[in-house]
Amino acid sequence: MSSETETAAPVEVEGLPIMLPPHLTANFEKARRQIIEFYGQSPSVEALLRLWIACGTSARIRREFERAALDITKRRLNPFEETLFDDDEA
Repeated sequence: MSSETETAAPVEVEGLPIMLPPHLTANFEKARRQIIEFYGQSPSVEALLRLWIACGTSARIRREFERAALDITKRRLNPFEETLFDDDEA
């Protein structure tokens, strides 16, 4: 195994350089190829990355953190993401 690590060029999203390892960049490239195959055209890898980030609501990010970092696989309540609670249990 080589001691060198693979690096990818940064992807600019709204002026913020984001470094993705090649295996993650490959996921966006694969998605782009699949979209082209199905629709005949596709946004760039950078645009797909922006779309992916834009879909990351705070509830989804928190849920992924809980599942990944805390190994929480099931919650007692799984409300709709759009639901607002007033914390009034009475």
